[in-house]
Amino acid sequence: MRMDNEKKPVLGIDLGTTYSAIARWTEKGPKVYQNPRREYTWASVVYHDERQAKPLVGNLALKRALIDPENAVIGVKRMMDAGGEKIRLGNREYTPIEISSMILRDVYEYAEKTTPGFDPAGVVVTVPYYFTALQCMNTSEAASLAGLNVLGIIQEPVAAALAYGIHEEETLSDEVIMVFDLGGGTFDLTIFRLRNSKERLTFEVLATGGDDRLGGLDFDKSLAELIREKAALNFSGLSSANKMKVKAALMEAAKEAKEILSYEEYTDIIKPNILPGQHIEVEVERGEFEKCIEDYFEKMDMILDTVIEKASLSRNDINRVIKVGGSSRIPKIDELLSQKIGTDKIFGNIDPDLCVAEGASVYAAFLDERIEWSKKIEIKTATAHALGIGLGDGRFSVLIPSNRQTPCEATRIFTTNADDCEEVDIDVYQGSSKLTKNNKKIGTIHVSGLKKYPAGELDIHITFRINQQQSVSVTIVQKESNIRKVESVKLT
Repeated sequence: MRMDNEKKPVLGIDLGTTYSAIARWTEKGPKVYQNPRREYTWASVVYHDERQAKPLVGNLALKRALIDPENAVIGVKRMMDAGGEKIRLGNREYTPIEISSMILRDVYEYAEKTTPGFDPAGVVVTVPYYFTALQCMNTSEAASLAGLNVLGIIQEPVAAALAYGIHEEETLSDEVIMVFDLGGGTFDLTIFRLRNSKERLTFEVLATGGDDRLGGLDFDKSLAELIREKAALNFSGLSSANKMKVKAALMEAAKEAKEILSYEEYTDIIKPNILPGQHIEVEVERGEFEKCIEDYFEKMDMILDTVIEKASLSRNDINRVIKVGGSSRIPKIDELLSQKIGTDKIFGNIDPDLCVAEGASVYAAFLDERIEWSKKIEIKTATAHALGIGLGDGRFSVLIPSNRQTPCEATRIFTTNADDCEEVDIDVYQGSSKLTKNNKKIGTIHVSGLKKYPAGELDIHITFRINQQQSVSVTIVQKESNIRKVESVKLT
């Protein structure tokens, strides 16, 4: 029976820090939706307008945010590790999950308006590979809150690799690819081994790394500060509301300048009356922009070295680099990648703004068995973060390190730290710090019914098993107490 990929499609949504996109699977491959203004991306911005019954979302919200930044939320994706945090808009408070759900719903509704009888079978939403389990769960909750039938969550570099694999499937040979994903708020770097045979197309994650606080927003802030200094703007005497407006205008000027400097050597920035009696009329050269963001490039350079080393590869082993995210268009990125990997290895036949949404729709079609190929798609993942438990003294005890190929498992033996304990709470964490307070808690498993023993004399065996779908099974065994308890934790 043939699937209706127009009225009952499967969808992929790239929920970006600054911009989002939505695509569906068709018989010929992924297709990205346009909004009525023929734009393929929506600003991930929510704005409270007291004249409206509900907040504005998208590109119009971004324009309003420039005038009234106090009533806008930009970059909520960076808050997804604090799902319960309160964000005030007007006279109401929202959580990051609720704000994200508004963005997802708005993007979905534009697709809905394109087709009478629109009734999708489900949606896949993307997250950075470097997101923790908590951030992934909060994203999935936001999609459910938006009323979407969530088929799955997929990491952005995996989605980009899928889009690349579908795009190049006919000519693709076995190769190692690096996905360099630099968006508005996060930086992800993932190395895959692709194998293309008559039977299957395999994507195997070899190594991953990144920084969920590095992206285009940081570049804009640095450039905005440079513009402010060159224009010698004086903020003294301004109210906090007016300062926010000026800073928002500077951020917009920086964003425009950044985009121009991606293809020009310099740009003129002219903003009359940005403050009473003060104007901006400055020239910014590309070299000046690159100088003010060089610290971020040093971070990316270090992450590149680390991830290549994690993959046990040399730079010569990488056959292709796929650039993802709007900020990857900055010319200095090509310079960095050329120095590290080689000038002839950067792949330019895929849209960095849209390929993640496209790849998410490919994965949705894969989950819903809509890809009419004779070959199978196989995705082999690796752990992005170390996984372990918190000890009583505040230390983080790792059971499964980062970058371990899945499926995998590990067992360690722990004990009680007080006499006659009859119950314990086992806190599960993800992260890279030796201290639990610097990592992300993703769950607690309560164990009761322990036999009374002196401290240190009761062995508790804890086993973590991670399957191909990034689900963690935690097994706790205490023989003397006849306890065997199994619980599951979802990482994506």
